[in-house]
Amino acid sequence: MTRYRAAIVGLGGMGGGALPPGPYHTGMGIEWGHDVVAASVSHASAFAVTPGVEVAAVCDLREEACAQFLSDYGSVWPGVRVYSDYEEMFSEEDIDLLGVATSDHLHAGIVESAAGAGVRGILCEKPMATTLAEADRMIAVCERHGVAMTVDYLRRYRPHWNRARAQLWDGPLGAARRIVASYGGPRSMLFRNGSHLIDAAVWYAGGEPEWVIGVLDEEHEDYGPRYAGDGGRDPGLDPGGSGLAQMDSGVRIFINISKRTTAEFELDVYAENGRLRVNNQSAEVWEEVTEIFPLTMSRRNLPWPMTERSDTPAAVADLIRAIETGSGTASPPREARKSLAVILGMLQSQASGSVPIRFPLRDL
Repeated sequence: MTRYRAAIVGLGGMGGGALPPGPYHTGMGIEWGHDVVAASVSHASAFAVTPGVEVAAVCDLREEACAQFLSDYGSVWPGVRVYSDYEEMFSEEDIDLLGVATSDHLHAGIVESAAGAGVRGILCEKPMATTLAEADRMIAVCERHGVAMTVDYLRRYRPHWNRARAQLWDGPLGAARRIVASYGGPRSMLFRNGSHLIDAAVWYAGGEPEWVIGVLDEEHEDYGPRYAGDGGRDPGLDPGGSGLAQMDSGVRIFINISKRTTAEFELDVYAENGRLRVNNQSAEVWEEVTEIFPLTMSRRNLPWPMTERSDTPAAVADLIRAIETGSGTASPPREARKSLAVILGMLQSQASGSVPIRFPLRDL
């Protein structure tokens, strides 16, 4: 088995975080569960359950975060070394895999430094960046150095979200036409958690954005045309909003992300041969029953697929596969750039009176 030395920069909830409490089985391992809280595991726990991966070094500016990591994982990786400067860590350590789980606006510099230092694969938290210039630098440096990269958009690594998407296009429902994407609750911010929703919608829609209209929630009407948050720590500094995005695949996406609504994460997809509704708990399909008049729809639940892994452990396995085969990942940075562009387009639209903003987009 090939052995991989890993490192993590940023030891907050998605970087560090203890292993799930179980239950454990000697053959089947950890039971992650189907709900979003249990399944959204950290980089550290994903590395811990991946055969052949050893975390050799971690980096965080906060002494308390480093101490907590050693308490949680010191027995898993007794030789792990702790740094407060990632540049020093890259110069001292021979790293194959890197987890980037810092504040949103700090990802670009870390990825650029890691790629230049010889890191072979990078798992980066979402959103990949907060400006298109940052995203483009990250893409360019990874492609120049041959570094595999995946952005941790977890629906791309969940079995029932993949099975649901397979119902579209070449599947029984045919081409998607309209997608209603909804996300609510106190942490439904465009850049941090809300970018999961926009990425899922863009993934299901396919293609590239052509234009977008944005209307931010009332308390953020004067937010401005560019990112003005604190890296995702304070939800009050990251706006919610509604949007309309046109894709060149012909799909139109209606976006509803608001802290004022109930905590649901869902896509409702209207396709040429039926309808698909998918959320964190289930996926349902409605198909036309042509033998009955007037027209009716039959509904069925898609069965939950049985897979070895999902979520962040699946992202790590996918990253290793990409390194070993030279192929791309399921959530590559060029795909992640699309959701960032839609978010920034929504901000620019709001700042311009909610007019359509046409692509290609540029930073303001």
